[in-house]
Amino acid sequence: MKAFFKEVILPWLIVCIYLPLACTWRIREYGPKEVLENFVSKRGPKKSCLYAHWHGDELVLVGYYAFRSLAVLSSLSSDGTIMAKVLSILGYKVFRGSSSRAGARGLLGLIRSVKKDSQAALAVDGPKGPIYEVKEGILELAKKTHSPIIPVRAFTNSCWMIPKAWNKSYLPKPFASIEIHYGKTVLDSTKISTETIKNALDSLQSGLSKN
Repeated sequence: MKAFFKEVILPWLIVCIYLPLACTWRIREYGPKEVLENFVSKRGPKKSCLYAHWHGDELVLVGYYAFRSLAVLSSLSSDGTIMAKVLSILGYKVFRGSSSRAGARGLLGLIRSVKKDSQAALAVDGPKGPIYEVKEGILELAKKTHSPIIPVRAFTNSCWMIPKAWNKSYLPKPFASIEIHYGKTVLDSTKISTETIKNALDSLQSGLSKN
């Protein structure tokens, strides 16, 4: 019974609370015109790409990208099982594992999905940090799929901070204003580095008053 509650009932309870909240958020998208038109727009087919974001923005982006068939990773932990169920309900293609060598199975699933013209999203400083330190998984994914990396960040004017979260995770309050900022595509997968991606994500912070 305990396992049934955790794996079936709890994920639906989370969705029933989270999704109505996310529907109240007022979201605006910013970024290069070619990125918004070719990758982000909900109208018509979208090109394959890899969205790179910080782990702390995840509770915003989960609702924002819901029901777009985005490919994502979920850890093999007990909490990861709950998250995987939640993401599946919200229309994601979920692969279990991590972006590390130990999570090669999950990374392989992402590679296959992106090669079939899917888009994928990866928290590049996950799953356990250190915060704002890009891991190698996104580079491996880009090289195997020859897909561009698009840095993305979220900013909100009103939120609850998650106490003691290593990743400074937060949840926007009802009717919060949210800005989703995209950077220029990082195209050459043979030359990119973790520092390249970190700089691209950090540049989205520049000049913005929200943090």
